[in-house]
Amino acid sequence: MPQKILIAEKDSTTLALVETRLRARNYDVFVATHSDEAMRLVQKVRFDLVLLGSSMEQIEASDLSKKIKQSLAGLGVPIILMADEHELRQLVMSQERGFDDFLIKPFDAYSLQLRISLNLSRARERLQANPLTGFPGSTAIEENIQKRIDRHEVFSVCYIDINHFKSFNDRYGFDRGDHAIRHLAQLITRCLETSKADKNSFVGHIGGDDFIAILDSDSEARFAQECLQEFDRIIPTYYEEIDRKRKAVLVKNRNGVPVSFPLMSLSIAAVTNQYRPYRNMSEIARDAAEVKSYLKTQPGSHYLRNRRAEPVRSLEESLEVISTLQEKQKIPKPLGQMLLEVGLITEEELNQAVRRHVETGERIGQVLIRMNAVASADIGRFLEEQLSIPFASLKNHALSEDLARILTDEFIRTHRVVPLSLKGNSLELAMVDPVDRGTMDAIREMTGLNVLPKFVLENEFEEFLERNHLRL
Repeated sequence: MPQKILIAEKDSTTLALVETRLRARNYDVFVATHSDEAMRLVQKVRFDLVLLGSSMEQIEASDLSKKIKQSLAGLGVPIILMADEHELRQLVMSQERGFDDFLIKPFDAYSLQLRISLNLSRARERLQANPLTGFPGSTAIEENIQKRIDRHEVFSVCYIDINHFKSFNDRYGFDRGDHAIRHLAQLITRCLETSKADKNSFVGHIGGDDFIAILDSDSEARFAQECLQEFDRIIPTYYEEIDRKRKAVLVKNRNGVPVSFPLMSLSIAAVTNQYRPYRNMSEIARDAAEVKSYLKTQPGSHYLRNRRAEPVRSLEESLEVISTLQEKQKIPKPLGQMLLEVGLITEEELNQAVRRHVETGERIGQVLIRMNAVASADIGRFLEEQLSIPFASLKNHALSEDLARILTDEFIRTHRVVPLSLKGNSLELAMVDPVDRGTMDAIREMTGLNVLPKFVLENEFEEFLERNHLRL
């Protein structure tokens, strides 16, 4: 169906030129030469875009662009103002312009088509975006997948959703449920970056607690595992202490009988065209539904990958399963929960920190320190126990001349490390990320020194940079 465009313009030359060009590109064009006529059309026709001449009369003592915006409130229809060059300064200075873009007369056919295409594309993205997360919706997801299929790319589609979300919503209310969904959205984006899977990735929000991540197949497993671990690490902080201890919530059913439900966990069902071709989204969704069905029978958080095109004997063998809650895997408790259990922070302080973490992506420990809820030394002690890596405080550390010559300022800033001491052929190194093997290998290659890592808190590292004037 052709897209509908309204041209509201008094100047007959401009009107004829624009109308001819748009009809030649198969747009459904409507024309108005008076403001009253334009408003009648706006109220009758669902336009995709409006081209508005700056010389159009006011209507009811208001600019026509503002009146059209009021009439189209919530529909996201873009308005492009066509104006003379001498009007540009006045348009820019106006606080309530009422239009989304502008064209300076005279304009050529290329400029006209470019502005129309860009504004239609932006409007479509806004309409499709999920209002809770701002992520693209189902239409954009399907378009992205089809483009990859048409380009013969090898890719994976990860269907991500929260298990037992409804019971959490029933227990704690929609507001906290929305926080959990927004947190998952930010977690997915962050894990794509930390797993180095974001280069050719796309994230969409189907609705509710259901998301889709599209990425290169060779990054899929690493991304999924980071998502599961991060989700399981943080999600207990959304619950009150009584629910965390019993690892369940009690929700009354329709008959008023309390029913026990597990804490929320995460499911990631992956489908790839690495082993079999797909022609469209429907075929991918069909295979994903089968994978998700199997996954839902498993307790806890899991990632399952469909490998059915490989020579296997059963569905179970065709799925690569990673569980973060099995007994054989020692996943440490979330830091916030540990601090709460020993009485160093309160439930309210933890909830505030979680909300701040969801909004900014800043680590829970750093948030609690900035809130003055807990001291850096306490955070360091608990993380030292979790990571089995010694904690180093930078509060009073200063680089000696010998240490300053080992690593450049740029290397320290970029890799977030600080030399602590030199012991023979070994360098004690404070690291914000003490398991970053790439950085340690780079230092060995540059200096010939073995690296003895210690971890340092991010806020202390930043304070160290400021004290030593190492800011970029």
